[in-house]
Amino acid sequence: MRTTDTFRQYIWLVNTIQKAKRITLEHIQELWIEEDLNDRKPLSRTTFYRLKIAIEDMFGIFIGCDATNGYEYYIKNEDVFHNNSTQIWMLQNLMVNNIIIDSRTIKDRLVLEEIPAGIEHLKTIISAIKNNHALRMTHQSFEVQEAKTTILEPYCLKVFRQRWYLLGKNEQRHDNLRIYALDRITELEETEQTFELDPTFDANSFFENYFGVFIGDDVKPTRIVLRAYGKMIPLIRTLPKHDSQKEISSTELFSDFEYYLAPTFDFQQEILKESPELEVIEPKSLREEISAKLKAALKRYQKK
Repeated sequence: MRTTDTFRQYIWLVNTIQKAKRITLEHIQELWIEEDLNDRKPLSRTTFYRLKIAIEDMFGIFIGCDATNGYEYYIKNEDVFHNNSTQIWMLQNLMVNNIIIDSRTIKDRLVLEEIPAGIEHLKTIISAIKNNHALRMTHQSFEVQEAKTTILEPYCLKVFRQRWYLLGKNEQRHDNLRIYALDRITELEETEQTFELDPTFDANSFFENYFGVFIGDDVKPTRIVLRAYGKMIPLIRTLPKHDSQKEISSTELFSDFEYYLAPTFDFQQEILKESPELEVIEPKSLREEISAKLKAALKRYQKK
């Protein structure tokens, strides 16, 4: 069986159980035949348990069985779907890919967002991370005219707004971690030079006080209060801007949301993007900085 077919079975089984909440093996077997997942071959109990164990190992999704209620199967750790784990990210992407593959007949009616270049470097970077090998990287920053080649110790990869980023230590700036967009890398190779990863480093913890990928050494995390108006209120409620988001007050006209993060460039850009319906209340320094940028933008529009 092809790997793609196997993954399709994983996805189908997770979706089927999650949608039903509780479902017997007999019902799963009936739906399996209807879906034609294995050339009309029945789903044996052995195959079901094989898929169940593989799903637990690969995605951390545990399928339980309630023997007291007709041997119904269910997702034991339903909260896992709300975690930002690599396994769930993989599963969600596989689900989307599977849906698109099954929708080939309407491909002209699917409008997808183009992902920037750079994914061709993923295999090399992941290999270097696994082996604790340094990378020889040529990177063309937007801030300088000439591309620079350096040796980089790769720490982790992060996806933000459909772009891949690499966090690592540059041999020329060995004291601090730096972030690099993969689509700005022009040349990349894994070297035999090894390095020791800081044993205290944790990728999720490192980024927990940042909005996106800008990590600014001189910008420290602080309490931030944003006031949302109109349609921005339900939008922020349903699509939180950060894990630390809390709604602390609400009126008929507006709602206040509290955050704890570093107000770096990308977070400020997020505020400016939605400035007609989003206002900085605290801290005063950030409010003044956003106000100055809005005034500068308005001044440009007032020029004749």
